[in-house]
Amino acid sequence: MDRKNSLLAQKIYERVLREIKPSKLEIETTISSSNKVMARLRKIVPKNVELMVVGSIARSTNLKGDHDIDIFMLFDKRVPKGKMEELGVEYGRKIVNAKKGEKYELKYAQHPYSRLHLNELNIKIDLVPAYKIDNVEELATAVDRTPFHTKFLNEHLSDRQRDDVRLLKYMLKNHSIYGAEVKIKGFSGYLCELLVYYFGSFEKLLEGAANFKMPLCIVPGEKEAKVDKGIFKKFNSEFVVIDPVDKNRNVAAGVSIESLSRFVFIARQFLEKPDVKLFFGEGFSSSQVHKKVTEFVKKSNLDSYLLITGVPNKSEDIVWPQLKKTSEIIAAHAKRFGFEIYLNAVWIDKLEGMILFLVPKGKIETRMFVGPSIFQKNAAVPFAKAHKNAIGLFLEQDRIAALDFNRYVTVEELLKDVVKGRVIEKRKDIRIRGSKLLVNSIPKEYSGQIFVELRNKLKI
Repeated sequence: MDRKNSLLAQKIYERVLREIKPSKLEIETTISSSNKVMARLRKIVPKNVELMVVGSIARSTNLKGDHDIDIFMLFDKRVPKGKMEELGVEYGRKIVNAKKGEKYELKYAQHPYSRLHLNELNIKIDLVPAYKIDNVEELATAVDRTPFHTKFLNEHLSDRQRDDVRLLKYMLKNHSIYGAEVKIKGFSGYLCELLVYYFGSFEKLLEGAANFKMPLCIVPGEKEAKVDKGIFKKFNSEFVVIDPVDKNRNVAAGVSIESLSRFVFIARQFLEKPDVKLFFGEGFSSSQVHKKVTEFVKKSNLDSYLLITGVPNKSEDIVWPQLKKTSEIIAAHAKRFGFEIYLNAVWIDKLEGMILFLVPKGKIETRMFVGPSIFQKNAAVPFAKAHKNAIGLFLEQDRIAALDFNRYVTVEELLKDVVKGRVIEKRKDIRIRGSKLLVNSIPKEYSGQIFVELRNKLKI
């Protein structure tokens, strides 16, 4: 970045930080809440169970309004895993003060943990049981390494870099690529922290990202990048960031190539022309969003198809992948009959699953189906029989081909078959049969989410 753009960028960073960095009062309130819960726990947990605050709060990289606190209860590794989980949940349940309006929730990750909802500032506190270990070779559960993450970053991140992490998180968040959840497949908070540490600053990270070439392996602990085919084979990934506290873990494992590509594109845009809008993304107001979405669909001259189906009251991490896979099966079915899907987006709203397709207008009444080589008798003969009522059979070089009527003339016909359960009736928790199909009709209540999906894929 040249000097002029760098000076402009610095002013933008300062402006953004004023809006996203927690105030002194907010920080003090969060720490106070954490200390109060720690004091309650200290009264009931055995002395050999160490209590430790981890996560972005402990590392001072949290954004304004992020009051979620992670407290680890570190058990002696001789305690059986089942007993550790049982005690962890029991301690969490015991310290809830219902008289103060606090609520308790049992959550599940690799093992069960407790979530407390405090009244102050809508603070959530996760109480996570784990083992106290001396090194990662003693790892018994995935969360056992988390205290090492906090220790490493608190020893290596400067105050300026902590603010740079906030800038990175906020930019990624507003472009919907922050978070390692399966629905997002983006950058985790820990990965953001490691990238800023490795490159030295937010701006240097953008400069590095603008020149990323795949495959890429970053080793923050050694401050170097490696080109070693064995590493990419080991982690089965072209984007590898080695955990400095566990060399056998790829911190970037959850980042999809699409999320990485989007970040590279944003970095190049910002470096070429620093603009505060690239931090905040394309915003919208509830009064304008429906108009913007309908205008976009009309201007694009595409047909919109919205499938609405019921989903069970389960974790979104369980249901969303099933809904996404369902949409991919339908899209693949459409492709078999010559239809091109320009946009395939899915989301969940309460107990409803949505699948949106944007498809070019038009009909496909006939298609040329190219079959096997005429010399493959066992394949060519069945192909010819399958198309015995075709308009005509042809030879394309040595391959047999048929000009035949398409089973579906329009995508609407195909999707009507879908909702009748003729293509895919059910996939695990997703029952597609009986779904509602809306053609070129986008209800106002869904416009906000559709806008976000379109914004993530396109620039509108």
